[in-house]
Amino acid sequence: MASTQLRSGSLQTTVTDTGVPKILDGQVTGLDVLDPTENNEQTSLLEVDDEFDVVLSWELTGNSTPVVGGYWIVSLYSDDMDGQGLMTGLIAGTSPLKFQHKFTVSPPKPQVGLYQLTAVINESPTGNPNQLTEMFGYAESTPIMITKTVVETN
Repeated sequence: MASTQLRSGSLQTTVTDTGVPKILDGQVTGLDVLDPTENNEQTSLLEVDDEFDVVLSWELTGNSTPVVGGYWIVSLYSDDMDGQGLMTGLIAGTSPLKFQHKFTVSPPKPQVGLYQLTAVINESPTGNPNQLTEMFGYAESTPIMITKTVVETN
């Protein structure tokens, strides 16, 4: 099931451009923004003084999946959409991992503003981020808003 906050995504494998189906295909399956202060509820509205999690999911299918080795190197970027936000550029990253990763973005990194998040997926046979294969993917979120403390009403 695809994420409700995944605006677009793609995962290119080493055989994507050959045009031969069912050998090795990749797909981004989710980019979920979660609020740990609200029982990990999916959200697009966050508070500047709370951390939040971003869960990126992807999968490989096809006959060659058993021979894929190496490590996944992923990064999370933020771009302000309203010209006001100060949380831009690389905001989280890790290396190596396999197939799903949860980024935790903690204060003081969250900044008031409207943002689009972009996660980047690369594959490395060695785990070295300077030695990457042709496997590359990305996922873009729908807009998220980070505000000062929200007053909840019933």
